[in-house]
Amino acid sequence: MRSAQFLILPLALLMVSLGLAKGIAPLNELRDKIRSRRPQDLSPIDPAEAPEEVRPFIHSINDLMERLDASLRAQQRFVADAAHQMRTPLAGLKTQAELALRQRDALGIEHTMRQIVVGADRAARLVNQLLALAHADSDVPALMARLDLDRLTLESARDWVARAMEKRIDLGFEAAQGPCYVEGNDVLLRELLSNLLDNAIRYTGAGGRVTARVIAGDAITLEVEDNGIGIESVDRERVFERFYRVLGTETEGSGLGLAIVRSIAEVHRAQVMLDTNPKGRGTVVRVVFPRSRAEPQPLRSAA
Repeated sequence: MRSAQFLILPLALLMVSLGLAKGIAPLNELRDKIRSRRPQDLSPIDPAEAPEEVRPFIHSINDLMERLDASLRAQQRFVADAAHQMRTPLAGLKTQAELALRQRDALGIEHTMRQIVVGADRAARLVNQLLALAHADSDVPALMARLDLDRLTLESARDWVARAMEKRIDLGFEAAQGPCYVEGNDVLLRELLSNLLDNAIRYTGAGGRVTARVIAGDAITLEVEDNGIGIESVDRERVFERFYRVLGTETEGSGLGLAIVRSIAEVHRAQVMLDTNPKGRGTVVRVVFPRSRAEPQPLRSAA
């Protein structure tokens, strides 16, 4: 009897082992197929290749791969667009530098060098905008803090006073009637404000007016109003596309300003809207933020 048990036990173990091997064989085949894929291959896995019990897991993997594929394609488009946009200012700088080398007249050299400085500034701004866009699009969670949008808007408007004075534009600021705290990233919000003010001043003629204001309510609304050339209703959605520029405008720009604004707004769960200036010609850009629910922290007196 005991000898029979010794025979049955190994036989049972063998049968269990064979059963397990047969049961996980489809998973091993699936593993080998995934390992043999090229890194760029994010096509979905056929759920029929796996046991029914793990098909929900396969669907989850396919969903993740679809999102990864969309993110990778967006990055590839961004890099291609950035390379294309950088080619023009760099070619211009090279041409101006070659012209300066051929110049013999001091005034001619000075004029060419000034053009090089202008081109370098334009290229630097484009690089900064591309970096800001990449930062806003990053999947890394932005560092959020409780910020006074009134104060940020006033400080940003002050940074653009000199530029407005150069164009003889009246740049104003209207504070909110009440607390205006939002949960936000200081660096990104300043970039958003900078792009809104730059666009307004850039597309407003000499003698024009640009006003930045903050409105307190159930939500916090940031408005930048100008009486410039305006944006036609047919272009109001397309101007948020990267590198899109309205035809017929003589003002130079990268076509990234409002794309950056929308990307940063999305990070802050805010909405961006364009409207015609109700006072006549021009545009009003509104960014509506959810209000911070945290109460202001009392200031501590110095010990």
